[in-house]
Formats: sequence, C-alpha cells, structure tokens
Amino acid sequence: MTRSRAPDITDELVQQVLDTLDSWKGKLTWALLLDAIEESTGHRYSRYTFPGYPQIANAFDLRKESTRSTVRPSRGEPSDERVRAALAQAARYDAKAQRLQAENDLLLEQFVTWASNAERKGVTIDMLNAPLPKPSRDQSKGVK
Repeated sequence: MTRSRAPDITDELVQQVLDTLDSWKGKLTWALLLDAIEESTGHRYSRYTFPGYPQIANAFDLRKESTRSTVRPSRGEPSDERVRAALAQAARYDAKAQRLQAENDLLLEQFVTWASNAERKGVTIDMLNAPLPKPSRDQSKGVK
C-alpha cells in the first residue's frame, strides 16, 4: 500500500511550523520536527521539504542554536500550574521575538543590497518612492 502525497505547503502550514519551532523544548533535529508536524497535521513531509523554505530554515537554525546555548536552571519548576503556563508562554514569546528579529535583520540586509544595486543602476530615491499607478477599473480590455 502506498502512502498518499502530503499536501502542498501553505502559508498556514509555514506559520504552524514556525509556531512549533517557537515553542520547541529540548533536542531539535529535522526528524523530530517532522514527527511533531506529522502529529499535528496527520501528514508526513520529506526531510528536504522544510529546509527549502528560507523562513523555516532560518527559524530552525536560530532555534537549534538557542536550544544548544540554553543554560539549564538548577532550581525546580514552580508548583503552581498558572506560573508554569505563564513561564512557558513567556518562553514562546521570547523565541518568537528572537525569530522575528532575525527575519527583520535578513530583510534589512536585503533592502541594503537592493538600494545599493539601484543606486549603481542610476535609480533615484524619487523614482523608488513614486506611487504605484492606479489600475483602470472602469474598462475591461477588449470589451466595448
């Protein structure tokens, strides 16, 4: 019996993978991430699928590095469930903030590259800041 092909990657799935990485605890490998995604979606994706998406690959690398460098606290976990839930939520938000900062840094680097290339080609700031033309919504092409 052959397995059916997993559905195509959508923006929602990318966000689900990023959220999974943001809340990841412990050892992180592509196989473990794929297992977690299979558990939540019911579909098994290939080891080579997710690294093809830069947003996922960058988040994976960042999270793997942060889990490597995390110092394990010597004290025990709080006994109050609400405190544990709040700490877990704070850790997820911290991981998400780190991931978003890394994405922002990559976008700023890309912007600087584009600006430098545009300047070399003689494109001015005024040309780049010109408003986009309004689409003509009154007429359809070819219809009289």
